[in-house]
Formats: sequence, C-alpha cells, structure tokens
Amino acid sequence: MERKSSYNYYLDYQLIPSTDYRGKIRYFDRFYSSLESLDEKDRLALHLDFNKALFEVGNYHRFVQSVDPLIEQVIIDNIYEHRGEKIFEGLLFKKAAALYNLRQYNGAIKVLKSLIKMDKDHRLAKNLLSLCIRKLGKTWYDLSKAIAIVLMFSAASILFAEFVIVSSFYLEYLKQVMLIRNTLILIASGLLICRELVMIWSIRREVNV
Repeated sequence: MERKSSYNYYLDYQLIPSTDYRGKIRYFDRFYSSLESLDEKDRLALHLDFNKALFEVGNYHRFVQSVDPLIEQVIIDNIYEHRGEKIFEGLLFKKAAALYNLRQYNGAIKVLKSLIKMDKDHRLAKNLLSLCIRKLGKTWYDLSKAIAIVLMFSAASILFAEFVIVSSFYLEYLKQVMLIRNTLILIASGLLICRELVMIWSIRREVNV
C-alpha cells in the first residue's frame, strides 16, 4: 500500500468539520509526526487552526504552551493576516484570554497592555483588561464591601434599639445614639462609594496606556 504523503494527511485534516474542534485535536495528535513535514505555509495554517481548536475546547494550559512558538513564527515570517484576520493581534488576545481563564491575571494584563499599545481602539482587549484589574483587586474590593455591610447592619441594630429601648426608657441618650447611627451609615456609604471610585480610577489608568 502506498504511503500517504504529509499533504494527504493535511487534506484529510481539512475534511474535518470546522466546528469539530475535538476531532481536529485528536487527528493532529495522532498524525503529528506525519504532518510536521508539510511545507512552511501549510504547516503554519495547520498550527493556527489547531491552536484555535485548543482554545475553543477550553484547553487553556496546552494553548498557552503552544501559542508562544506560533507567535514567534508569525513575527519571523512577517505574516500579518491569515484568511482575512490579523494573526498576531488575534493570537495575543487569545493568549490573554487563556491566561485570564487560568486566573493568571498579571500575565494577561501584560499581554493586553502590549496589544492595546499596538491598537488603542481594541475594545475587546480593553474590556478584558478591565476584568483582569477587577479580579486582582477583588480581595480589598470584597473586604471593603464586607466592612460596609457590617456597618450597615450595626446601624440597623442601633436604629431598632433606638425605637424600642432608647426612645422609651433612655430619652436622654437619644441624640448620642442617633449620632452614632448616622455616623455608621455615612461611613458605610462613603466606603462603598470610594471603593467604586478607586476601582474605576485604577481601570482607567491601566486601560488608557
């Protein structure tokens, strides 16, 4: 039986339905050695499609491992577009998205900043950068919310005591109790407002690089 050529394997790969990402991955892994002897143009197209399949199935660990050599190859070969899409920017964005899904927010932010420097109007990159910054600030952001909630509950408890106990039996302390209650509400409200303002400022500072 005549041995199949690399190009024949490549043609068989092309016959796999475009959305059968798992099928493409299985075929690539099975016939990897046969596919690697393709000419440079077909090999690049194959690896671009394979990496897309990895991303689409959510295999982000493997995608991140395989995308860097592909990015380097695109740079070396000065290839800017593939099938009407900007290859370099597309790979960078997918790498950032994969890092985000792996909760590697600092790495994602670094990639996204580089991408935004190249294209200041890249809305998807800016939106993802905002999400990454929110995730990194989640600890203090959530803590400030928790403190504000505790203060609000404390103020509610004081208000209950004010109506049930103080106004009936300890009227002389009413002004002091009201002052404490109002102070707690103001602090809680101010904390909630400040946390939002700080987050918005942080995002705008980082996004508008």
